[in-house]
Amino acid sequence: MTRILVPLTGDAGDRPALDLAGALAKRRKAHVDAVLFRRDPRDMIPLVGEGFNAAMIESMIEAGEQQAAEREKAAGATYKAWQGVAGLPEGSDGGQPSASFSAVTASLPTGIAGPARAADLTVFGPISPEYGQERAGMVEVAMFDSGRPVLLAPVGEVKEVGRHVLVGWNGSAEAARAVAMAMPLLSTAERVTVLVVEDGGDDPVNSDDLVRTLSLSGIKASGKTVGALSAGVTATLEAEAKAAGADMILLGAYSHSRFRQFILGGVTSDVLAGGAFAVMLAR
Repeated sequence: MTRILVPLTGDAGDRPALDLAGALAKRRKAHVDAVLFRRDPRDMIPLVGEGFNAAMIESMIEAGEQQAAEREKAAGATYKAWQGVAGLPEGSDGGQPSASFSAVTASLPTGIAGPARAADLTVFGPISPEYGQERAGMVEVAMFDSGRPVLLAPVGEVKEVGRHVLVGWNGSAEAARAVAMAMPLLSTAERVTVLVVEDGGDDPVNSDDLVRTLSLSGIKASGKTVGALSAGVTATLEAEAKAAGADMILLGAYSHSRFRQFILGGVTSDVLAGGAFAVMLAR
């Protein structure tokens, strides 16, 4: 993981994402590529219905451009303030932690896919009303269309990440891909806990095989199986992560169908709502 993409939106969620990316960059000697993704105001034109004349459309475009300029200014200010505290030098020479800021115009949220595919990891701020709404669509596009892992910042301060990783293991293909994508991070972790949460499913899952694979890779790993708390699997994962002293949770995203997640809820949906831990997702 040498290049960490941090999509900025000019709202309160930018700083937690930068804090998390910075902590990881220092651990991995990586580059933080902070990018403000601006929506092209002209993208709104096809959505304008009847009753809008040329003057009204032009006024909407001007308002959109003004909003984009304000967001870029806010994102740039947040980046500068963060960089001063994080102490990451400007540039991307490689071999040492560094950072850079740029702004690009893209059709959102789909425009995030290309840049995310070219990065090793994409880090997003929390998805909750107080942290801004625009990044939710970008997170989903990055998860489904980038082929790369996504790391979500927790609600709260980030001091370190990747020292002790808790792997939420359910034996799914998504969970297996998440582990494979996270191997560069797992290989430098001081400790990895493979947690199986039994929630009454038909197929029992065992952590032993994954623990053995990680151990053969030189990773200090251990397994644990617990029953799901009444509050659900997500609450169980967070409770176990807290008890173990973990600083990150690794999960496979959408192990069940997106339709089922939408109707019944699920771990991925709960995680996207924001939590107390940094969560890496892949599928």
